[in-house]
Amino acid sequence: MDGNEFKSRFLPFSGLIYRISFVVTGDREDSEDIVQEVYEKLWKIRETLSAVQNDEAYIISVTRNMALDRYRYNTRRQTVSVTSVTDLTEEEFDEKKNEQKEMLRSIENVLCTLPQSQQMVVRLRHFTDLSVPQIAETMKLTQANVRQLLSRARRTIKEKFEKLYEY
Repeated sequence: MDGNEFKSRFLPFSGLIYRISFVVTGDREDSEDIVQEVYEKLWKIRETLSAVQNDEAYIISVTRNMALDRYRYNTRRQTVSVTSVTDLTEEEFDEKKNEQKEMLRSIENVLCTLPQSQQMVVRLRHFTDLSVPQIAETMKLTQANVRQLLSRARRTIKEKFEKLYEY
């Protein structure tokens, strides 16, 4: 595979790679690094990519794995708690931004309590706008399993928010 074919097949997915990695890592710089690392990996194995039948699904799988690796690495090496960093920055924002930040933190906290498979399905569906068939192919699950995971995750999220905000 030459450079032009590589560019035409894989460069259009850079936005998708970034979105997926950002959803998983939550960090702009890590996400930008992951985009570069995905393309570097693809370039190194470019001669074997002709066997790939679905470029998008393959890229999603590679990106997801790299992003999860980066996320796990960062959480192990993290020395400052996330809440202390966000508390420092919240003082700089007005009341409305503080409320939005608190809501996002609540959502992230609730998501983090879900099993890993439910977290990933919710993130891929609602943060990267992947369809159920795309998620099924990416995660190597059936579409019925993806729908079931989404349903269970949504039910759990709803219950936790009802308890949290006493609706």
